[in-house]
Formats: sequence, C-alpha cells, structure tokens
Amino acid sequence: MTNEEAIKLIDDRMCFGRGKWSEHHRPVIDEYWQAGEMAIKALEQPKTGKWISADAMFHGVPFYCSECGENTRDTVMGKPRWKFCPMCGAKMEGADDE
Repeated sequence: MTNEEAIKLIDDRMCFGRGKWSEHHRPVIDEYWQAGEMAIKALEQPKTGKWISADAMFHGVPFYCSECGENTRDTVMGKPRWKFCPMCGAKMEGADDE
C-alpha cells in the first residue's frame, strides 16, 4: 500500500458515519477525527534517514537504513547506490551531495 492509498483510506474512514465536510454539514470533530488528521500528516511528511555502515553487524552487507533496518549490498564505489530506501522510502541524507 502506498502512502497516498493509506491517506485516502484514512480520510474516507474519518468521514464514514460522521458526514462529509461541506459548507452545510460539519463532521463531528472527536478524538478519532484528530487521530486521523495526525496519521495523514505523518504520511504526508517524507521520512529521512541515512545509510549506516554495517560491516561489523551483518556479514557481507555494507549498509543498512537507519529508519527501517533494510540492508543493501548494492553499492557504487563503496557507497550505497540508492538515494531512497527501497523498503520504507526514506530519503537518505547526503544522497544529493554526490
């Protein structure tokens, strides 16, 4: 599931049973609505992480993601090839500096 799909599902569920937001109908703003808004904001904000050298921790795996722990052997000149983690989508710090 993508972040966009999750946001749509949360937004649809927030309005289910509470009525769609319109000029003439305001939904009930309760804790569930607030939790849904917080979840959507979290999904909309891109994660950032960094590749951490993992030679000592994982045999033969040079780097792992600081956000989700996904590891990669795919390197170019000793640095990770990816500017984003293929598992969690975190944008890697310093990836644009190269």
